Amino acid sequence: MIRFVQENVRLGSRILHVVLSRGKCSTPPRKIYAIGTMDSKGEELEFLVKRMRQLGSPVALVDCGVKTPTVQAPDMVSNVAVLEGAAVKRSFSEVAAMGRGEAAAVMSQALVEFLGKEFKLHKVAGVVGIGGSGGTSMITPAMRVLPVGVPKLMVSTVASGNTAPYVGTRDVVMMPSVVDVSGLNTVSTRILSNAASALHGMVSNYNIEDSTSSAEKRPTVGLTMFGVTTACVDAVRLALKEAHVDSLVFHATGTGGAAMEELVRDGLVGGVLDLTTTEVADYVVGGVMACGPHRFEAAIQAKLPLVLSTGALDMVNFGGVETVPDEFKSRQL
Repeated sequence: MIRFVQENVRLGSRILHVVLSRGKCSTPPRKIYAIGTMDSKGEELEFLVKRMRQLGSPVALVDCGVKTPTVQAPDMVSNVAVLEGAAVKRSFSEVAAMGRGEAAAVMSQALVEFLGKEFKLHKVAGVVGIGGSGGTSMITPAMRVLPVGVPKLMVSTVASGNTAPYVGTRDVVMMPSVVDVSGLNTVSTRILSNAASALHGMVSNYNIEDSTSSAEKRPTVGLTMFGVTTACVDAVRLALKEAHVDSLVFHATGTGGAAMEELVRDGLVGGVLDLTTTEVADYVVGGVMACGPHRFEAAIQAKLPLVLSTGALDMVNFGGVETVPDEFKSRQL
């Protein structure tokens, strides 16, 4: 089995190194993209950009506001430019005349397309955003376009709550702003300075070649695990290690399976040992760790080696006892 997986994963693996390494040679250095709404967060964005530049990071300031900016930075990528690059063309005047929710949705989609294109042009070293609930909802979808490993930091007023809608299955780092992002003060300047230092450090120490060299030499397999399947997965993982196969283990909590399948679509996983399919049980009966309706499709569509098992299918996850449906209250809880 191990030899089969090892040989087939080598054929199925597609390494992100090919995508990222083309950006070197004589091309301009990649920049940190600092994103926010310049109509309401201009002063804070300028402070953040200034701090990162003082640390030595090249920065591109991007305005995703839906109103006329209150601060005009000389080298800013304007909200007009972001909108002009979208597939569905909307003028800034059209967007500004929309209701807040509709305008934010249009700008968010335009930002997704803009940042995706900039990354493909090898311009993006990392991304930092600042915002309240609205800004966070606008900016984080664009962050999730970037591959795992590319630094992503969101300074947000909602970073201490349920961050799943913003993070999704990507490695978006959420930093609580503590105070509202509304002007500069002794707290906000400290938080923004920390954010600048954090992203500068991430970008400075993120080496594309180092991050992909080991994966380039070894095939990579994704495995799913839950408490009751830990012994099995650990044994498989150790056997794969002996065979010089990298193992990416995902906790089967709904988001875990989704994260694995995202990496399959990104080409970072060359084979799948889906040993813990408990998320399907939650999906069927309404548990809190449910997968979506398209679970298992990514590996099949990518034509990767796939081993499926029924690990932890005999259990479903709910919250407290009071949340367990009556039909299951007679079961072992």
